[in-house]
Amino acid sequence: MSMLLNLSMLGAEEREMLRRGWGTFVAMGVLFALLGVAGLVYAGLATLVTVIFVGWIFAVAGFAGVLHAVFRKGWSGFVLDLLAGLVTGIAGVFIILHPAEGASVLTAVVGVMFLVGGIFRLGAGVALRNPYAGWFVFHGIISLLLGLMILVEWPYTAVWVIGTLVSIDLLLDGLRLISFGLAVKSGVPAEPLAPPAA
Repeated sequence: MSMLLNLSMLGAEEREMLRRGWGTFVAMGVLFALLGVAGLVYAGLATLVTVIFVGWIFAVAGFAGVLHAVFRKGWSGFVLDLLAGLVTGIAGVFIILHPAEGASVLTAVVGVMFLVGGIFRLGAGVALRNPYAGWFVFHGIISLLLGLMILVEWPYTAVWVIGTLVSIDLLLDGLRLISFGLAVKSGVPAEPLAPPAA
């Protein structure tokens, strides 16, 4: 996994700071990986939990949007703010009350999200200088493939797709963090090794 990392771009002080805190990367990575594995084992439950969680987020955001509009009703954007809050809140309540139908709609949204996220990760891995560019490229390819799989099979796989894909994403993030933490702990060479003298 170290072949996906490039620590040579980090300065000596930054490498030392990261080495001292390597455990936080590994701990967070282990947490993400365990959540990812649990989600894969219980994909249907993970889908239901994710959908209901998204529903509550929409409901709370909608309620907050309506409150904000009411408190600022003296301006010309009041009606738009009120309508936006109502639509968001109603969508959230619908998802909470009808999680299966919500899962079907959210499955399509998640498919698009994985496609866009995959393109972003590929671009970031290729264009931006960061110590785990290889992981970004790998993660981007996986995200693109998963996004295509969701959209091609939609709506038949809505029961398990959201939980499975969110879990795979968590698992990959966990592996990235674990490998990075272990690499900075062990002091993987930050500079290319000089060729032996002839």
